[in-house]
Amino acid sequence: MTHSFDVLIAGAGPAGTTAAMGLEKSGLRVALLDKHTFPRDKICGDFVAIKGLRETFDLRPELKDHFAHYPKKVVNTSTHVYVDKYNPLRADWVTRSYTIKRIDLDNELLVQVKEAGKTEVFEGHGIKRIEQTAGGYNIESSKGLRFTAKVLIGADGAHSAVAKQLAGYKVDRKHYGGSVRAYFSGVENIDTAVNEVYMHKHVVPGYFWLFPVSENEANVGLGMHSMHITANKVDLKKLFHNFIESHPVLKKKLGNAQMEGKLEGFGLPFYSKRFTLSGEGMMLCGDAGSMIDPSTGEGILPAIHSGKIAARKAIEAFEKNDFSATFFKSYEDAVHEKFWPEMKRKAWLVNHFAHRYQFIKLGGYLCHHVPFIKRRLQKLM
Repeated sequence: MTHSFDVLIAGAGPAGTTAAMGLEKSGLRVALLDKHTFPRDKICGDFVAIKGLRETFDLRPELKDHFAHYPKKVVNTSTHVYVDKYNPLRADWVTRSYTIKRIDLDNELLVQVKEAGKTEVFEGHGIKRIEQTAGGYNIESSKGLRFTAKVLIGADGAHSAVAKQLAGYKVDRKHYGGSVRAYFSGVENIDTAVNEVYMHKHVVPGYFWLFPVSENEANVGLGMHSMHITANKVDLKKLFHNFIESHPVLKKKLGNAQMEGKLEGFGLPFYSKRFTLSGEGMMLCGDAGSMIDPSTGEGILPAIHSGKIAARKAIEAFEKNDFSATFFKSYEDAVHEKFWPEMKRKAWLVNHFAHRYQFIKLGGYLCHHVPFIKRRLQKLM
């Protein structure tokens, strides 16, 4: 038996669920597939910029109040950046953001899609094989189900089957990062409103983070550029534990804490070059399109935004009966127009300065003594 749809979305993370929400009023037959059964964990820093969630609020205004009262979150109002031996630099944010465990955030977004009843959801079905035909795509899932769709939206993460099979995507170490993350309970002396970032010669080019997810629990991780990891044979997991032991602030906060579960690793496809995001009847969103900020590792905002644009372009394609690669190039252009100028600047800074710790120390010193420089760097973040 073959399941026929107008649009098939691969991946039920923030990009995929946003695309599904954007298609709910279109009248199109939409399927949403994910290789996991929810709730499922997603290794991440868990920071959710409010301007990302606002994209979903545009599609579902009621979600603004829903997430304002959502209990499984903490509200962030500032970031403390520890550079070398200096006191932390405090960056206060005009708009509040959230820290929500991805196991909760992603499940909540999928619940919203399911409750709307406009999208047929297939959990536990990853993409195994894709065949392009004159009428669209034939797709076989990892459990043997067969689908047809006129439009295929790839939102299936950093190891996207859609990106590999249709866009020839391969990991490029020049535009990739590696990270490890664990949850700790019993963390001492933390403020749920404050995310903490540590920049030190032992962890650049990259940074160590401690993001509270409750009054005594935190998401703790370390990220670094893949080129440095490979060239210097860095063992991220070993460095993670050693850095906690060697840093006086972290040792005090985490010395009596308990690590919950395992220290797990994940890859970060950086938006430090313009990757192919579209093809005939096909669009890539979020991590599948390598849309992670090369300076911070944040990817939820571009994931949600790209999912929203993909839904709009899919609707336009059916209205115009145009599924050509030329038409869907307009999706790619819209995403790059939104994000590429900023990402290009950030990638340049990372490539030229992130590995030069003396510049980072100088920047920390200047931020403490020259308010103008602190404001400019805060704006860049």
